[in-house]
Amino acid sequence: MSSSNNGASSSGLSKTEAEAKVMAETITVSDAKNSLPQPKGQEAASIKDDLEDKKADAQLGSGAKDQEVFFVKDENKVTKELDKSISQKATIYFKGCKDGNYTISARAVKIMIEACQRCTFNFKGRIYTNTIEAWKTVDLTLNIMNDQVKTLQADMSSRMTVQFDTRDSLHSLVWSGVNDLKVKFEDEPTFVHTTGFEQMKQLYAPQELSFSVDQFTTRIVEKEITTEQIVRLANGYPTTEREAKQFDNQQELNAKRAEEFIRNKLKENGITLGSKGIPKKEAGRNEPCPCGSGKKNKKCCNK
Repeated sequence: MSSSNNGASSSGLSKTEAEAKVMAETITVSDAKNSLPQPKGQEAASIKDDLEDKKADAQLGSGAKDQEVFFVKDENKVTKELDKSISQKATIYFKGCKDGNYTISARAVKIMIEACQRCTFNFKGRIYTNTIEAWKTVDLTLNIMNDQVKTLQADMSSRMTVQFDTRDSLHSLVWSGVNDLKVKFEDEPTFVHTTGFEQMKQLYAPQELSFSVDQFTTRIVEKEITTEQIVRLANGYPTTEREAKQFDNQQELNAKRAEEFIRNKLKENGITLGSKGIPKKEAGRNEPCPCGSGKKNKKCCNK
């Protein structure tokens, strides 16, 4: 008996069981070179199931035990359609599939894609939460053929292509730790928007970005597709620097308009706001009034 067989026997497991146990305890990470450990027979699958189900529950979040989930796991070179025979109350969860082509015409609560490689997904059916999540993927193509996806979230992935039918169908693509992300539109065959972590490092230099922490959003802004870094306001609300500046400027403008409106209304009733009993700032009669009304001093507070 070889030394490797002796090691397996001493632990009370056959060689196949020992290999399966090692595989089950290995954290699956997307591998562009397709060098991940593979299941070895039914023993490997049975040992692996409990661990994967626990991981799936963690990804599904609170209330996972009460959720209906339709799993598509570890398929290789499969082409098929998931039709309306699937419960519309289910979350459809793809995990560990390779070289597949899937058309999802079923209605679903949500779509989740984990650790799939070289797969194409065609989305035709309604998604009730309008959400697709994909992570730890390599060479993924997502064809979104309707306006059913409001949020597409991608994390820790390489070489992802997302094609929408039109620009109107791109609402919010939120991503972190993605390299080589391409966005296309079916009605614009020659257009490609390429982004990813490397592009963001150049755009936001000299700021040091974190591959696994910093988030970005790709969407249409003023009819142009744009990728921006997501920042958190003091209250934790996610936004972008551009939106935060726009919000501050609008707030300041609104405050000025409100003040002007109040002053005008008071003045219509013979009241000058903030002038009684308060020394006036010195100003010539032809200079702008210190109250900020924009009128000359002689036609405003210094009549």
